[in-house]
Amino acid sequence: MVSSWLNRLNWGLATPTGRVAQLIWGTLSRNLVQSSQRRIPEFSSFIARTNTCGELRSSHLGQEVTLCGWIQYRRQNIFLVLRDSHGLVQVLIPQDESAASVKKILCEAPVESVVQVSGTVISRPPGQENAKMPTGDIEIKVKTAQLLNSCKKLPFEIKDFVKKTEALRLQYRYLDLRSFQMQYNLRLRSQMVMKMRDYLCNLHGFVDVETPTLFKRTPGGAKEFVIPSREPGKFYSLPQSPQQFKQLLMVGGLDRYFQVARCYRDEGSRPDRQPEFTQIDIEMSFVDQTGIRSLVEGLLQYSWPSDKGPVEVPFPSLTFAEALASYGTDKPDTRFGMKIVDLSDAFRDTQAGFLQEALGTPQGTVKAMCVSDGAVSEAQCSLSGPRVRDMQVVSVGTFQLQKEQFSANKDMCPHITSDSVPKTIPRTQQPYECGFVLKI
Repeated sequence: MVSSWLNRLNWGLATPTGRVAQLIWGTLSRNLVQSSQRRIPEFSSFIARTNTCGELRSSHLGQEVTLCGWIQYRRQNIFLVLRDSHGLVQVLIPQDESAASVKKILCEAPVESVVQVSGTVISRPPGQENAKMPTGDIEIKVKTAQLLNSCKKLPFEIKDFVKKTEALRLQYRYLDLRSFQMQYNLRLRSQMVMKMRDYLCNLHGFVDVETPTLFKRTPGGAKEFVIPSREPGKFYSLPQSPQQFKQLLMVGGLDRYFQVARCYRDEGSRPDRQPEFTQIDIEMSFVDQTGIRSLVEGLLQYSWPSDKGPVEVPFPSLTFAEALASYGTDKPDTRFGMKIVDLSDAFRDTQAGFLQEALGTPQGTVKAMCVSDGAVSEAQCSLSGPRVRDMQVVSVGTFQLQKEQFSANKDMCPHITSDSVPKTIPRTQQPYECGFVLKI
C-alpha cells in the first residue's frame, strides 16, 4: 500500500535524480513504513534522555540509561527520587570516593532542581521493593550527573498531598502545572482532541479549517470584545463563534467542516462558560437533526477516555413538550430525577376545596414533585415567583407518607388532611414529601 502511494506521489512532485533521489525516497519510504507500524509514541525521541522516569521496569535490567527530571525528594544522601511528567524512579547516589563529584551534585542540589543522570538499571535489594510505584522493582545506579537548573525556595511543595489554596495555585500556575492532576488533565484533553480529529477527518471526511479571529462586529447574542486597530475610530471584534465563516464554507461547497475553535464573549463568567473558551465547532450540509445527533453521539463515544467507563448511545432525549411537562423547564438537570407528576385523577374526589377549584377550571391540573429527603420550600422547588413558565403556584406545601402514617405541613399546606390524600398514592417504606403546583 505504501509503495503504491509513493509511486503516485512521484508523479505529482519534481523528482530528484541520482544519489540524492535514492536517499530522499528511501528515507521517506522507511519513515512511512515505520510510522504506519508504530503505535507506541516515542517520548524520548529528539532529546538527550534515553527513557522516561516512569517507563523503566525489570525488563530493562542491565541497560545503560540517561534520565532527565526534577528531584522529588532525597533521603539521607543515599538515594533520591527523580520525577518527570511520566512518573517516578529511584536513583542511587554513589558513595565511593571516585564518584565524589557526582555525589556532590546530587546531594547539594535543592529539591525540585532539574538534573540529568546516566547510569545502569539494577534491581532493588530484596525486601526494599515498592509495590506502590510502577518502577518499584528497580533503581538507577548513577555514573554521571549534571545539574541543569538549580531551584530556589518555592512557595509550596510540588506534592499532591500538600493542600494549596486556589489563589496560590493561580499565582504560581507554572508550578501548579507540575502536579500529577494538572499533567493528567492536559494530556487527557490532548488525547480527546486527537481522537475527535481522527473521528471527524479520517472516518467521516470532515475538513479542519481555521477561521479568522479578528472580524467585524456581529449584532445579537453576547457582547463582544473590541480590539483597536491602527486606523483611528476603527476596531476589530473577536468572534463569539465562527458562525458566519462556517456558513460561507457551506456556500462555498465545503460540505463538512469542523475546527477546535476559540470563542470570546464579553460577559460574566458562568459555571459552564467563561470569557474565553474552546468548542468543537461543526457544520454540515444536506443533513437533518437526526444526522447531527448521531454524529455527536458517535464523536463522544469514540473519543471518550477508556478509563472513564463506556458511553452508551443513543443518548436519552426529550421533546420540548416532554421537558416542560416533566421538569417545568426546557433545560432540565435530569440527575436529580425530581419529575413533576400529574395527580389530577388521584385528587379528582378530594375534599380539599382549593384542589377542587383548580380542577374545575379549563385545563386545570394538580401536579406534584417528589422530594425524597427534606422539606419543600419555594427556593428548593425553584419557584422564585408566582409563575414558572406556564405553571402557577396556588399552594406550595408538603405531606409525608410512610406506609399508613401521614403528616402534613400545616403552615404551608393547611388544606391537606389524611382523608383528602387518595389511597391511590403509594405508601412506601421510606417517607417522601410532595410539593403541589397547579397548572392553568
